[in-house]
Amino acid sequence: MEITHEPDAHRYVLSEGDEFLGEIEYQVQGATLLLLRAEVPIEKRGQGLGIPLTKGTLEAIRKEGTYSVTPICPYIAKYMMKNPEFDDLKA
Repeated sequence: MEITHEPDAHRYVLSEGDEFLGEIEYQVQGATLLLLRAEVPIEKRGQGLGIPLTKGTLEAIRKEGTYSVTPICPYIAKYMMKNPEFDDLKA
């Protein structure tokens, strides 16, 4: 599985080969990314894809080193609360 950043579409995408597995949409607010929504296609739900989608996105944001984050999406907020290793990214 791989995370790719599509800045023109304001999203991070989880995929495996050519298969779309999910996305996190964001909005830029200054030096902060507002993480608005994490979504996995209906037919892929229940397979645990939210974790690699969220973790991979946060790791990509950290690696890019440009933005902090504010999780608006409840799933992402809960993930970040349970995984304090991403506290350095919080706005």
